[in-house]
Amino acid sequence: MTINKTLLLLAIAATGLAACQPKAPEPATKAPEVALDPLSYETAKRYVKNYEIHAGWVKSKLSGGNVVSAPNSRAIWFSRDKLDSLLQAIKKENGDGIRFYLATYDQDYKTDANSVAKSPKKEYWGYNTLVMVSTKLEGTIHRDYYTNGTANGPGKGFIVGTTPENRGEMCPPPRDCTGTGATLIDTLKR
Repeated sequence: MTINKTLLLLAIAATGLAACQPKAPEPATKAPEVALDPLSYETAKRYVKNYEIHAGWVKSKLSGGNVVSAPNSRAIWFSRDKLDSLLQAIKKENGDGIRFYLATYDQDYKTDANSVAKSPKKEYWGYNTLVMVSTKLEGTIHRDYYTNGTANGPGKGFIVGTTPENRGEMCPPPRDCTGTGATLIDTLKR
């Protein structure tokens, strides 16, 4: 009977000691995955074709001085490293996303040494482009968040959208987008 009492006391003590031990940390939880809403190839191709009439045409000056009409840009490629840099900048500033503005480069740029604006390659002048702006959640609004220009709150934020982002891989130009890897745009006719 004393052995049974001793075993019972040891079991109770062990249970009590185990309860006092710190719990092992919970495994880190992954951020919830966000649905990407994939499109079928046919739907994507149709949507891209639908945009063709909205993209319009650009009056482009050739090296000989002749002005020609050319189809406007309809696709812009970004490297994974550039996108990752943008995401890291947003995380650092506690932003919540990026707003992509559809935009158009100026038709002409100052070319003197005192020019303040960074100009894109001349072949892009007048073409469509993207301007990317970091955003922060304010109530239920994803507000543009940057300090270079008009400030919308403390911190840095960013506005990005010049030549380095295009990396020469905007289409058009060239006229044959498939040759740049943009497979949803048919070869454009002048």
